[in-house]
Amino acid sequence: MIILVVIIIGIGGYFGYRQINPIQSSPPEKKHEKLVVNEALRTLLYLPLYHAKETGIFERNGLDVEIVTGGTAANSFAAMTSGEAQFAVADPMYVPISNENSANTRVVAQIVSKIAVWGLTMDTTIKEMNKVTMKGKSISTQIKPMTAYTYTIRTVKDAGLNPEMDVKIIENKPGTEITPMLLKQANFAMTLEPNVSNATNQGARVVLSYPQILGDQIFTGMMAKQDYIDTHKETTIALLKSIQESLNDIYANKDAALKTSQKYFPQLKPEVLLEALNRMLSEEVIPRSILMSGDSWDKAIKVRVSAGDLKTTSSREQNVRVDLINEVLTGMKIK
Repeated sequence: MIILVVIIIGIGGYFGYRQINPIQSSPPEKKHEKLVVNEALRTLLYLPLYHAKETGIFERNGLDVEIVTGGTAANSFAAMTSGEAQFAVADPMYVPISNENSANTRVVAQIVSKIAVWGLTMDTTIKEMNKVTMKGKSISTQIKPMTAYTYTIRTVKDAGLNPEMDVKIIENKPGTEITPMLLKQANFAMTLEPNVSNATNQGARVVLSYPQILGDQIFTGMMAKQDYIDTHKETTIALLKSIQESLNDIYANKDAALKTSQKYFPQLKPEVLLEALNRMLSEEVIPRSILMSGDSWDKAIKVRVSAGDLKTTSSREQNVRVDLINEVLTGMKIK
């Protein structure tokens, strides 16, 4: 009888305890929305994208982002317009160009805010690339019509020289354009990071910087179709918030940014990556904000109108979801 009473008291005590302290079941695992972002190239310039993925920023904002490399800006943009990817990271001028042909696309963020091309030489007596130092010399760069080639031609013309007569342009596959200069088969090289830092770690010197010459001029953007943005506004906002948080962290925590760089570019020496990162941050090639200025946009448009790629100028407000970007930035701190 005594045993039965103890059992009853024990059972009653247990259920009384559970009423006060119910069993805590594990919360259901939160589902992350899957997105495909198609990048034009695998390049250190797209570090904000990689850093958001590597540090879990995308995941914390409810996103499962797959980064696919298209190989060219055209491939990246085509993947987005066809629906293979929800977003493209490439030349933002594809938006106004496509919109002139009845498309309906928009830029939703800037990823690279300046023309990231630098001029190099092994000659310690040369301080800058000008008419005197370039005339009769050879310049190694990427193949036409890549950005490094385009700005090589611009550098020659701006100096008052004829690129077909006054200099020798040596075209190379991307990543190999510094080799002729390092072998002293070319007097100069025009290239991007991390090739710049790879060359300077082998004795080359920077004698021209387009980020310094031109200032803000949007170079790479994140793009999407207008109808996708309209039907997936919260998803788009989560993505933009992630990129801004990534930019903030890159500027606030360079060690973490370097770690991401090493993960995505293991073939490069840490000292090369660190120098490249320092240059991109000090010259603000990696932007502090996902919102580009109107002046930055207008300068990029002017280049394309001059080249004949666009029939007429097209404003930032016509092509960029400034309203959405400002909504994201409201209340966020920019480092």
